[in-house]
Formats: sequence, C-alpha cells, structure tokens
Amino acid sequence: MEEKFCWRCDMKVKMLDDDEFKLCREAWFGGKKVVEEELAKRKIENYVWLDKIETFEQFRYLLEMYKLITGEYESNPNAILHHQRSQFGKDCPNCEKPFRTPKARYCPSCGYGKENLTKV
Repeated sequence: MEEKFCWRCDMKVKMLDDDEFKLCREAWFGGKKVVEEELAKRKIENYVWLDKIETFEQFRYLLEMYKLITGEYESNPNAILHHQRSQFGKDCPNCEKPFRTPKARYCPSCGYGKENLTKV
C-alpha cells in the first residue's frame, strides 16, 4: 500500500497493491471468514470490528478488510474498488501524480506530454 493521488477523489489516498486489492475482493465475496483468517495471519487479537456500517450489509467485510489493511475507515465501497494502484499509470515525471490509466501518456494536471499529442 502506498499513498497516491486519486483523480476521482481529488486527494491523496491509500492505494492498494494487487495482493491487498485481492484480499478486499475476497472479503467482499467470502465474508467474515476471510477477514478472520487475515487477522490470524497477521496475529491481531484485539481487532475492533466496525459497529455501525453506513452502507449496505453486503459490503461490510470489504470495508472491514480495507480498514484492517490501511488502518483507516472508508465508508464508500466504490472508493475502495477504484483505489487499486495498477488501475493507474506511472507517476508523472513533472508533478508526480499518477497518470489516469496505465496507457496514458499525458498528465492532465500539469500538461506533461501534451506536446506529443496530435490534433484530430
């Protein structure tokens, strides 16, 4: 996990690597059992489960796993689903924000790469 700028959120957030993202997806579909297994792997005994979920119950364990991995509570499951580092491109050499996609060659924030775009 690393902090990177998210274009949708317009701020720095904790981006999940592919393995962490996979854990979140497994928790979403596998439920409490997956979170409990991860707690055991990490040897965490006094984990404080979320009391009140401010979203649909179907996302509860996705939110739990994200909290377990990052240490931060996120109430929006859609935010977690787009905070996967590999969904973004490399960091811009000029402003250091990640390109919006892995195939992007232009940074909309600072304009880096604009000279390489062709007009249609």
